[in-house]
Amino acid sequence: MLLILLFCMNYQLLIESYSFGTILSNQEIELLSLELETQVMNMDISTDFGCFKSAPSHICKRLNLRKGTFWIMCLAEILDIYKPPEFGKTKSVKVYDLLLEKGLVIG
Repeated sequence: MLLILLFCMNYQLLIESYSFGTILSNQEIELLSLELETQVMNMDISTDFGCFKSAPSHICKRLNLRKGTFWIMCLAEILDIYKPPEFGKTKSVKVYDLLLEKGLVIG
């Protein structure tokens, strides 16, 4: 459980750093990508993880997202910025669709 907590804090710190203007490295982007995959896979198990809590407003503002946006959406948005899809849906849209399907957001 402590490992999960530490890992969650790491991805949130990376997002926080980005919101203050830090350019993320390829390794950090890969870490964020793995974190998003893990969060999506665990969505069926529990929605009690920190990724389903609202990110601070300054992070949402930096990412041009609504105030109160979940951490998981901020994570997907950063990945879309750094690794936009060549075709098809963005990660943000896929995550939003999953959240909508689970009843965690209102369309």
